[in-house]
Amino acid sequence: MKKTIITIAVIVLCARASAQDTITILQYNLLNYGNVTSYCPADSNTVPDKNAWTKTIFDYIKPTIFTVNELNRQPVMHDSLLHNVMNTNGVTYYKLAPVTNTTNTYLMNALYYDSRKVECAARYVAQNYVRDATVYKMYYLSPDLQRGDTVFFFCSLVHLKAGSYEGDDEDRAVMADNLMSWIEDFDTLGEQNFMVMGDFNVYTHTEAAFQLFINHSDSLIRFYDPINQIGSWNSNPAFAAYHTQSTRGGGGSGCASTGGLDDRFDYILFNRNIKDNSHGLSYVTGSYKALGNDGNHYNKSIIADGNSSVPSAVLNALYHNSDHLPIVMKLAVDATPANLGIAAPEYQPLGVTLTPNPAQDFVNVDISDNAEGTWYTISIVAPNGRVMRCVNTQERRCSIPVAILHKGTYVMVIATGDGRHCAMKIVKR
Repeated sequence: MKKTIITIAVIVLCARASAQDTITILQYNLLNYGNVTSYCPADSNTVPDKNAWTKTIFDYIKPTIFTVNELNRQPVMHDSLLHNVMNTNGVTYYKLAPVTNTTNTYLMNALYYDSRKVECAARYVAQNYVRDATVYKMYYLSPDLQRGDTVFFFCSLVHLKAGSYEGDDEDRAVMADNLMSWIEDFDTLGEQNFMVMGDFNVYTHTEAAFQLFINHSDSLIRFYDPINQIGSWNSNPAFAAYHTQSTRGGGGSGCASTGGLDDRFDYILFNRNIKDNSHGLSYVTGSYKALGNDGNHYNKSIIADGNSSVPSAVLNALYHNSDHLPIVMKLAVDATPANLGIAAPEYQPLGVTLTPNPAQDFVNVDISDNAEGTWYTISIVAPNGRVMRCVNTQERRCSIPVAILHKGTYVMVIATGDGRHCAMKIVKR
C-alpha cells in the first residue's frame, strides 16, 4: 500500500514541477502622474518625462501585473500610461483593468496587466473612505482554461492616508479595517489567494492599520510580509535595505519629498494560502525587493556615492520619476489542472460518496465495491501535492478526521491494490 501512496504523491508533485509559470508584480507610487498642484508645478513633473522614466523602469522589469498609486483621475491620463509606457514598439497586449474612484480623488489607483498571461474577472470597491480600495479578481490563463482549470487570485490595491499629523494614523486604520471587513465577508472560509499592495504610509508595524493586516482577529484572512521585516521602519538604519522613500537627498523639486531613504511605505503582502502554496500560487523566495535600494543609502539619495543594484539608466529613472521606489515580487503559478482547485479529476471505477462535503471534523467515506477482501488506501492531498492524511482500511464505510487541516479545497484519493481508484474534491470548513 505504501507504494501506491508514494506513486500518487510523486505523480502530483512531478506534474507541478513540469507545469509552473511565473507572474511578476510591480507596485509603484508614480508621484502625481498627470497632476498639477500648488506643491507640484507642471514644469517639475511633466507627463512626457514621467512616461520616459516609467518606461525605462517598466521595460527593465516587464511585469505581468503593474499596480500604481497617484494617477490622475482623467481617463486620458490612464490611457497615456498604457499607450506611452506599456503598449509601445509593437506591444499591444497590456490592458487596463476597470478603475474605480467613488471618492472623486485626484490621486487614483489603477491595475494594468499582460493579457497574454492573466485576465481580470471582476473588480470590487472594498472601501471608499478617503480613497477607494479596489479589489481585482484575476485569473491565470492556463492551457487548460477551456476545461475550467485555472488559478484565481485577488489584488487589493490601496493608498492609505498620508501624514504624521494627529488623526492621520486613525484614518489609515479606518481604511484598513474597512478593507479587512470586506475580505472577511467575501472570503468567509479563507479559501482564496489574496494580496494587498500599495502605499500604506505607515511608520511602524505597531500602527493600527498595519496590525489589522498582519494580526487580524480572523486568522484566516491575515496577511504576511514576504521578507518578514516587521518593525519600526521610520528613520531606523536596521531597515536600510527595505526603505522605499525618499529617493531624493536634499533639494530637488517641491513635488518630491526629500531626505533620503528612511521610510518603508510601499508593500505587497499576501495571505496564508500564497504563503503555504495551498491554492496553486506561491511566493518565489528572494524575489521581493525595493527596486534600486542596495542597502547602502540610508538617509541618502539613491544616486549618491554609487549604486549598482540596477543599471544606471534605471537608477536615474527611479531617482527622477518619483520619491518612492517600486516593489517587485514574483509568484509561481501551478498550471497543473488537478491542482488548480476548479475541477478535480473524478475517475469512477469505484463508486464513492463523501459526506458531509464541505466537512468540518470528519468526512464519511462510503465505497460501493463488491470485491471481497480489498484494502483501500484513502489519502487527502493538498493542492501543492502534499499528502496530508493517509488511511489503509478494508472497511467500505469509514470516517476520516479532518479537523486539523487548514480550511480550503483538497483532493481525496481512494486507491486499491489492483489499480482501481477515484479522486474527488473535498472542502474543509
